[in-house]
Amino acid sequence: MKFRWHALTLILGLGLVAPALAQEEPAKEEAAAPASEDTPAKEEAAAPKAEAAPAAEAEPAKELSSCAKSLAPLADSYKSAYDDMQKWIGQIDTETAAANDKVQKLQAQIHENETATTQAKLDKDNAKVKDLQKANKTLWNDFNAATKAQSDACAKFVKEAPQRVKQYADATNKALGELKAQTK
Repeated sequence: MKFRWHALTLILGLGLVAPALAQEEPAKEEAAAPASEDTPAKEEAAAPKAEAAPAAEAEPAKELSSCAKSLAPLADSYKSAYDDMQKWIGQIDTETAAANDKVQKLQAQIHENETATTQAKLDKDNAKVKDLQKANKTLWNDFNAATKAQSDACAKFVKEAPQRVKQYADATNKALGELKAQTK
């Protein structure tokens, strides 16, 4: 069981760290490259970063060693799991967005009514206070029902998560097993 959660953490960690590292690499290369005598330093600083990317792409990619290549399927299994998880999260967001929006709108409306109630109390408008309190009671009932619906919608996905993690761990273990079989 511990391995499953660690695998998910690793999958998510790789997905979050890899883009950040990819963004840092061009900056490090630019800082390490000496300025040529033909181009003044000011022009280099003013040049957009988009122009630096094609220059890096023009360089041929270094071919990986056979040992490193053999690990590529293992890395691909992590990337596949990460991509699948991101897609699933997008689906969850789509399915639960309406419930989330309803909860937020009810919260805002309750807040507005409470502010209006306070103002009506300051103005000593008892009839308005009574009407606003009655409206707020209804809003609170709607809010509680909406938060329960939102929680129920999320619970379905939380129950599905362990199976997905197991699936990802199995795929990664399969890739690892194939790697071990190749090295024997």
